[in-house]
Amino acid sequence: MTKQKINRIVGSIGAFIGIIVFVAYIPQIIANLQGYKAQPFQPLSAAISCLIWVIYGWTKEPKKDWVLIIPNSAGVILGGITFLTSF
Repeated sequence: MTKQKINRIVGSIGAFIGIIVFVAYIPQIIANLQGYKAQPFQPLSAAISCLIWVIYGWTKEPKKDWVLIIPNSAGVILGGITFLTSF
């Protein structure tokens, strides 16, 4: 197995796990909307970090790095929603 194939497999697994991590925000969003407010700083920090990774993946040359862009986009969206609903 080549190094490139190993990197693709590990990157795909990491992307899948990354999406699962951010989908875990959904129960917190629901709780926030029901009045059980959680602290806003962790999801805000995650959303900012994910945004930086999305920008990095989008501007990577010679081609975009979709393994970074896709899961981190979920982090930007769900982290941002979690932050906004925590008030």
